[in-house]
Amino acid sequence: MATDLATSRRAAHRKPALQSLTTRLTWGWARLDAPVSGRKVPGTRIVAVVSAVVGYLACMYTIGHGTNLDYSDAQSHLTIARRIFDSKAPGFEQLGTVWLPMPHLLLAPFVLNMWLFSSGWAAGLLGILALSGTATGLYLIAARLGLGRAGRLATTLVVLANPAVLYVYTTALTEPVLIMCIVGGMAGLAHWATSRRRMSAGELAVFGGIPSAAAVLSRYEGWALVMTGTLFVLIVSKRRTGQWREAFTMAGGYVMIPAAAVLWWLSYNWAIYGNPLEFMFGQYSAYAQQKNITDGGLLPTKGNLGLTLTTFHWSLVETAGVVVLALAACGAVVLVLRRGFANSTLLVAVTGSAYAFALLSLFLGQTAINNDHSLPTTWWNNRFALTALPLVAILVAFLVQEVARPARLRPWLIGALLAALVVQNVWWSQDPTGRLAVLAEGRMSAESTTNSTAAARWLNQHYESGGILMDESARGNAVLPVMGIPLKEIYNRASGDYFAPALEDPAKYAKWVFVNVEAGTGARDSGPTDLVYQAILKNPSFGVRYSVAFSTPTHRIYERSFDS
Repeated sequence: MATDLATSRRAAHRKPALQSLTTRLTWGWARLDAPVSGRKVPGTRIVAVVSAVVGYLACMYTIGHGTNLDYSDAQSHLTIARRIFDSKAPGFEQLGTVWLPMPHLLLAPFVLNMWLFSSGWAAGLLGILALSGTATGLYLIAARLGLGRAGRLATTLVVLANPAVLYVYTTALTEPVLIMCIVGGMAGLAHWATSRRRMSAGELAVFGGIPSAAAVLSRYEGWALVMTGTLFVLIVSKRRTGQWREAFTMAGGYVMIPAAAVLWWLSYNWAIYGNPLEFMFGQYSAYAQQKNITDGGLLPTKGNLGLTLTTFHWSLVETAGVVVLALAACGAVVLVLRRGFANSTLLVAVTGSAYAFALLSLFLGQTAINNDHSLPTTWWNNRFALTALPLVAILVAFLVQEVARPARLRPWLIGALLAALVVQNVWWSQDPTGRLAVLAEGRMSAESTTNSTAAARWLNQHYESGGILMDESARGNAVLPVMGIPLKEIYNRASGDYFAPALEDPAKYAKWVFVNVEAGTGARDSGPTDLVYQAILKNPSFGVRYSVAFSTPTHRIYERSFDS
């Protein structure tokens, strides 16, 4: 009797809890379909939290398997962020000019902790925020364009159900920050363009200009966003008021902060390097890198429109997937047929500015992409295709909203969409590094640095003090996070005035010397020559003062034979 009474009481307690959960889920589901009210878009917090949870789970998987550091560039970005405050010559000049600074500035607070830096969790935490921001921003855009729950959720599903996207957002690559900022800028423009209340130029500067300026300082696709966004503001303002003066006032409000960001970048290059265009034509610029590739006959897309379109779109297919791209293509047709060239259509076109920029850059020879359908066939920069993600997601949303319009067909059509995405992901899962270009690229990068990674891990286990001399910029040497040693212990190109004396007399400064013994040896050289290796080859006393402590076919670690 007592047992039955206790069981009845537990059941009575569980029933209200279950009813409360059901009520909350029903309320949340309804919020996702609620109309926009002023600045508030119902369901935003739900999408933000769910996206953050998905991002956290993705980080747990990739960081747990160690694949988040597969890309050499990912390790370089972590290193740049940390050496702002941990270096022989700390300061903002450590941002360099190879990459725009925003990703590194956002990473900087997270890499303060050595464990977060060396494990890659610093990038993972930023990636969680970026994934949440990206998915939430797309949801906001879809809602402000008048789409209901089906369309809004479709945009987030395109992001959260793609393993390539989730992987990249767990790394320190620049794509997560760039896409988050682009989507943020687009969400601000959507808010301005669809608001019933006439927003001021100052409000547009805050909601659209600030995130667009962050995109400008993330990657050069952000510059394309600002140019097309400014044109969009001009057209929409002219349509609304019929006055060019008002149109130019609003466009000025939008563009003034991004323009200030561009001027800051030019000023930074001028102040540090004596050339405001150092980022375009300097020693480490994309121009210099692409020139070497072009001279080697390895940039066939330059000036070849057919090969440019083929190469880029195969990257897109092997990143976004056939199902999603087919839906997006149909969504583009639906958008034009339903809305013509209304403001909403123009906004979606602005969303595609990064996609257009990527194609133009590839055609002009400013970037290089290689995949299994390019010339030559290898894996390189396929992650650039992710810049088309916002456009693809919005177009899919329009199609889904259209096909979900008949209530009686809605469950079947949405079920078919989900089933297609599941089938696509199952197919991907059977050979992820063979069928997803981004993962294949990461694996190739990891395999190419197997020896340097082994050397870095050995040094991590054996280093106590004494300083390290290495050329981190040489091919295969971007392994400082894996090495996990404070950067102020290292003499490299980022050490300012300390590097040249250390090259001239290593024994005076460093107990350990880390070199790539093949960098700069003929056709196999795919990156800068190892200046340290060149220096020790010319130093007749080096072999007397140092002995080999660890060796691989490509990398060698020397230890000083005496203490000083």
